[in-house]
Amino acid sequence: MAKKIPTVLADQAHFLKGHASWLYCDSCNKTVAYLCYVTYRYFRFSFTCSCGASGSVENRFGDIDLNKLALGTLQRSEVNKRYICEKDAAALFSVVPKNIQSYKATVACASCDTRYEIEESFV
Repeated sequence: MAKKIPTVLADQAHFLKGHASWLYCDSCNKTVAYLCYVTYRYFRFSFTCSCGASGSVENRFGDIDLNKLALGTLQRSEVNKRYICEKDAAALFSVVPKNIQSYKATVACASCDTRYEIEESFV
């Protein structure tokens, strides 16, 4: 049985390995975030890099209506600084603050279908 892979839409950004792992800015090739492979059902990440460029990615597994998912509060793991699901502590993604000015993210946990939204600025 083949592994399922998400539909990936990228604008001025790319992943190291297709649809997850390290996320890079296309303008300066700096790492801006890390996305875990199997813990998400949906991921949207838009950012302004420290170089001034803006980029985004959107990954989705099949059709998903985000408005039908419960909204949760992201927790941050003290061990690896990744954002984790509040229900099952699954690691979802992390950011590299030294390489970005700001970002906005929406992620849906694959195991519990909880939706998380976060927006941060580092300037």
